Order: sequence, then structure tokens, then C-alpha cells
Amino acid sequence: MERFAPGLSCVTYAGDKEERACLQQDLQRTSRFNVLLTTYEICLKDAAFLKSFSWNVLVVDEAHRLKNQSSLLHKTLSEFSVVFSLLLTGTPIQNSLRELYSLLSFVEPDLFSKEQADDFVQRYQDIEKESRSARELHKLLQPFLLRRVKAEVAADLPRKTEVVMYHGMSALQKKYYKAILMKDLDAFENEVAKKVKLQNILSQLRKCVDHPYLFDGVEPEPFEVGDHLIEASGKLRLLDQLLAFLYSRGHRVLLFSQMTQMLDILQDYMDYRGYSYERVDGSVRGEERHLAIKNFGQQPIFIFLLSTRAGGVGMNLTAADTVIFVDSDFNPQNDLQAAARAHRIGQNKSVKVIRLLGRDTVEEIIYRKAVSKLQLTSTVIEGGHLTLGAQKPSAEADLQLSEILKFGLDKLLSSEGSTVDEIDLESIVGTTRDGQWVSDVLPAAGGGSREREEGRNHMYVFEGKDYSKEPSKEDRASFEQLVNLQKSLLEKTSQEGRSLRNKGSVLIPGLAEGSTKRKQILSPEELENRRKKRREAAAKRKKLMEEKKKKKEEVEHKKKMAWWEANSYQSFCLPSADSEPEGVADGADDRAGELGFEDPGSTSIKYVSGDVTHPQAGAEDAVIVHCVDDSGRWGRGGLFTALDTRSAEPRRIYELAGKMKDLSLGDTLLFPIDDKESRDKGRDLLALVVAQHRDRSGTLSGIKMAALEESLRKIFLAAKKRKASVHLPRIGHATKGFNWYGTERLIRKHLAARGIPTYIYYFPRSKAGTHSSQPSSAST
Repeated sequence: MERFAPGLSCVTYAGDKEERACLQQDLQRTSRFNVLLTTYEICLKDAAFLKSFSWNVLVVDEAHRLKNQSSLLHKTLSEFSVVFSLLLTGTPIQNSLRELYSLLSFVEPDLFSKEQADDFVQRYQDIEKESRSARELHKLLQPFLLRRVKAEVAADLPRKTEVVMYHGMSALQKKYYKAILMKDLDAFENEVAKKVKLQNILSQLRKCVDHPYLFDGVEPEPFEVGDHLIEASGKLRLLDQLLAFLYSRGHRVLLFSQMTQMLDILQDYMDYRGYSYERVDGSVRGEERHLAIKNFGQQPIFIFLLSTRAGGVGMNLTAADTVIFVDSDFNPQNDLQAAARAHRIGQNKSVKVIRLLGRDTVEEIIYRKAVSKLQLTSTVIEGGHLTLGAQKPSAEADLQLSEILKFGLDKLLSSEGSTVDEIDLESIVGTTRDGQWVSDVLPAAGGGSREREEGRNHMYVFEGKDYSKEPSKEDRASFEQLVNLQKSLLEKTSQEGRSLRNKGSVLIPGLAEGSTKRKQILSPEELENRRKKRREAAAKRKKLMEEKKKKKEEVEHKKKMAWWEANSYQSFCLPSADSEPEGVADGADDRAGELGFEDPGSTSIKYVSGDVTHPQAGAEDAVIVHCVDDSGRWGRGGLFTALDTRSAEPRRIYELAGKMKDLSLGDTLLFPIDDKESRDKGRDLLALVVAQHRDRSGTLSGIKMAALEESLRKIFLAAKKRKASVHLPRIGHATKGFNWYGTERLIRKHLAARGIPTYIYYFPRSKAGTHSSQPSSAST
């Protein structure tokens, strides 16, 4: 608004409840503004206030949020007094004509009433087949829809081309794919079968086509990254060849997947191949998200790993010129939004979009449905030529779908086919020169291209056999059980409904009919004085509560110190990191805090395969890090058992600290280990990081990132003082829902980026797996 309309008075209506209350008074008193800018959420909260104005124009950005007539936002905004409505959206039709009608009914409710939605859909449902109804719909939309495409706004924007590459599946994938179709739980490990249940067949099939290691217990234990990670998946074999081709030619890649677990596997693959990467998904915090985008734009990072939903909007990643979809979204508009992260205003190179599909799998069905949805959009929007220019057809729009080239590489990448070395990728994905795609020459579709839609109408067809015709005994039993359960629920609901109806009506006491309360009318000055007194009283109460809390903590601390002194107990907890003296990081902390990482070598973490309880350190001291909870109860298995094998001190000190109530979130106990096999140089210390909470019922929480970050700051000070290296396992890697990538960034930020030699050890991922006591050879 400041840039394009500096003469208009613009009010940003935002803030907490009190701030908005003050804004409401100012707006009601003066009404001297031209534009009010707010968000959907605040608009819904303060709808009653905003309805009190008579608006000339209502502008709704990201207007596809109004695609459902029954949504709260659609209903609320429809009640505003508005002369003219303007909806801004990049996807006016996503899945069906009903969504388009919802937008039309919002813009012109008198012409497009909600009751006529079914008639509209029925009338134009065969628009792709009947040119007459298509022309009629285009004429109907002409007064309401104005289309602006990137080609009009930025005529010099390089073109975008899409290539679909088909691949086969490994023998392991085919085994589990058939087992899922037949609902054969015996094909899985016993523990896995209990978790999988195979209820959502579609989801399980998609996981199988991506990578079999997405099923727990399939990957070999103890886990160690190697070629088996690539050989187990036909998709990853093709991706491995494709990324090697792109890396050697200087391209930069956005790699999208629907599943964060698949991103975990891809992250292991990136570490194994040595590719530099960033990552963003729904679990990555806002600070880390902005930082990853900044790093990718400023540094020569090869890969950006993204989940399609979390990374598909609101980001500018024009540093990349290649977009790869490991798997496709059911809604093609989500994939288009994701590809637009690279192909947008500011891009000065041609963009290549590459989609990987498993041949004769459920991915083909999903892709065909997505293409049909895009065809609907193309027929309704593209065919109408609803632009400001002349009414002549756009040649570029007509070529949009036909330019999607398809290459069948399934025979080359299956067990019975040839080797991946025989693939000529340049003839498939296109010519590349000086790290850029040559856009004026399109590759010709390969001989393996084929569209075999006949005979494969649903996901249960695989290798010519229909697995849906003969339901298993387990399916029949589950179905009968479900029917019986639904009958009992219906009977119970009807009985409860009858009992409620038979009860007498309840009288709620209140004011007598016709009685009124006289409201006292106060001046604005009196209202402001009252609010000021309330704020002062609230501040005074808060200050008193804080002083009371502080005094209570001081009394408890004195009691605890006296108790410790009586029991001759001395704490092993490291002091707070807030007491760090100025200049201790010699300026490195400033760079690490911003995470600009001007010197990439200073942030390197050494990844090794071996036993973290026997660190691979040289002359310096070594600090071994292990996460514990605040209960004081020593665990079993994994690192707990490995540390017990080496020394009895960790268990004794930890249990004593729990008994003396010296375990709080963020605390770090540091002490030397009695090394039975002492190293010739340096000594080993153990840092027990209290990063989990166990409640009275014994339920253990996940790893608290704030507590882990506080402990890492303390470990940095201790390691710097002793000139020690730090050795960590992959903290919480097997914990469900835990964000290992965020943890890795914290370790880099507080240790490696500040000059501390940092090592991360690979260990078995399975929850029942035991920690290896024999270190294997290190592999970077």
C-alpha cells in the first residue's frame, strides 16, 4: 500500500485483544482511514465489529479459502455490507465445478444462489466432452473472471517444462506390494504387523513404491548407511542417477515428497553421497525455516528437501532451476504451487520439473486423476481466454499439457532389465549447458513411453491380476464386526435420544420478562482512566506474584542446600550458560546465532560409524553426550546398557542426583568416566543431558528442544574450557515425531560452528536393537 497507493490512509488491524480494543475505539471515533488490512483469523474473531462498517470494496487474497460455501469464512464474509468484492487466487478451480460455483456465489449471490449449486454442477459436468456447454460456461464467466498469467506480467520469464520418468520396483518392493494388496500380515515382521494393520491400503501402497524401509523392521539391523539404501528402491536408484547427472552439470534442485519419513531416508542418502542440502517440513520451526531459505539463496547448496504441503507456499527459491517430485499429491494444484517456488518472478533460468512415477503402481492412478483435474481447469479457465488482451487463443496454453513428456524406464530399473548405467539421461530430461537447461530444444519422448490405462482402473490391479475380487477371511470378519458395532451404536444413540426427549423442560432463572438494566454512559476519558487503573492493578499484582515466587524459590533453595550439606552431596550440574563471559566465543557465536556460516568448513560435523561410548578422539579430552529424563531412574538397553558395561559411575551419579532432586529440564551433569580401557591420550567425560520429563504415571515425554538447546550451550562452555571434542549419538532418531534435522542444526549452531570438534555416531534404529559394543571402522 505504501508503494502503490501512498495517498491512501492504511490501518493494519492486528495485535492482541487489548490492542485491538484500542484500535476499535480509535476507528469508531475518527473513521479516518481508506484501507483496513487484517488476517482471516482476526476477521473471524472480530466479525461483529467489522460488520458495523459499510465497506465499498472487499479484497480477499488467497481466495481459494472460500471454495466451500459451508465454511465459516465464507458465511462470515458474506454477511458484510460490501458494494464490490474482488477475489484474488491462483487456483479458482482446484478439484470440481462446485468450488468454482462457491466463488461465483460469493461475488454475486443474487445471480448464483447457494440452492442452485447442484443445478450448476449437473449442467456443466460434461464440459470436457461437449464444446457447446463449454462455450456457454465461458460466456457466463466472462464478466466475473479476469485472468493474469506470469507470461503477461513478466514476459521475459524463462519457460518451464515437465518430464515424467517411469521406473520399476525392486524385488523387495514387489514382495511387500503384493503382500499389502493381499492383506498378508505374515509377510511383515510380527511387531510391524501389529502397527501396520494395513487398514489404509492406498497409503501403504504409496509408501511401498517410495521405499520399503518406510515400514519398520524392513531395513537391516544394525543400521548402517550403504548401497543397500539405494538398491532397495527402484525410485531411489533412478533418483541416484538423476542427481549425479544434475550435480556434475552444476544444477540446483528442489526435491519434494509427501512424506516426512521419506525425507528422513533421503537425508540419510544425501549424507551418504556427500551432497550439501537444506530441509524444511512441518516439524521445522519458523526460525530454522527462514534460515534454511536464506542459506539456500546465499550459498552453493545442491539440494533443498521439502515436504509438498509445508514447502509449497510462501517461499522464493529461484536459486534452483530443477524441481523433482519423488511422489505426487492428490491435488495437482499443490504440486503446481510447489513448482512455483522456483518458476516465479525473479527466475532468470529455464526450469525443469521432473516427476518420478512407479510404472503399473498406484502412483499411475493418482497421476491420471491429477491430470484429469488439471484438464478440467484447462477447459474452464484456459479455454475461455479470460484475459485483458484479445480473444485469440493462446498457443502456449494449448501446449501446456502436451509438453508433459513421459519416459518408461521401468525395464531399465527393474531386476529383469538392464543396468542404470545404460540410461542416457541427457536425451531424456533435456540438453544442459553451463549449468542451465537449454529451453529452445525439447527432448523427444522415448520409446518406452506408453499410456496403458485400459485394464487398470483401480489400485488393486498389479501385474495383470486383480487382488480385489477375492476378499480374505480377515476382511470378512472385520466387516461383520464393523456392521455389528454400528448397529449397537445406533441402538444406544436412539435410546439416549428418547430418554432426553421424555425429560421435562428445564427452566433457567434470569431476568423477568420486560425487565431492563440501565447502562451507565461514560465519556472516552473516563473509559481510558478505568482501563489505565485496571492495567496498573494488573501490573502490581503481577509484580507481587513474581516477588512472592522469587522468595519461595529462595527459601526452597536454602532448604535444598542445607539438605545437600547434611548428606555431603555435591552437584555435578554445569552452571547456567547465561553466565558466559563476554568474548568467550571470539565472535563466532554472533555468526552462529545468525547462522550465516560464512566459512562452511567451520560448521562441519564428522559422521562416523561406531560406538559412541568409546569415542574416536586424539590427544584432547572427549565429552560423550547422552539424553536422560528427570526421574532419576536409569534405563535399560541402548546407551544405558553400553555405559553400564563401561563404568558403574553413570548409573550411581544419575540415581543419586535424582534422589537429591538435582534433575531439572535443561540441566547437564558432567563427570569423568572410570575408563577400564583408558586411552593413551586425553580422558573421557560423560554429559548427561536432562531433556525429557516423566510424569507421576510414568509416561515419558518427547525430547524438549528448548532443554536440549540450553544443555548444548553449557556443553560448549565446558568443552571450550577443557579443549575437548564432543561425541553424540543421533539423539532421538528413533523417537516417533522427533525432528532429527532440527537437532542436527542445534548441534552445528552451538558446537561445530563455534570451533568444537563434533562427532555424530550411527547406531541401530530399532527400538529393541542393542547398542553395538564393538566400534566399526569410521566412515565420513
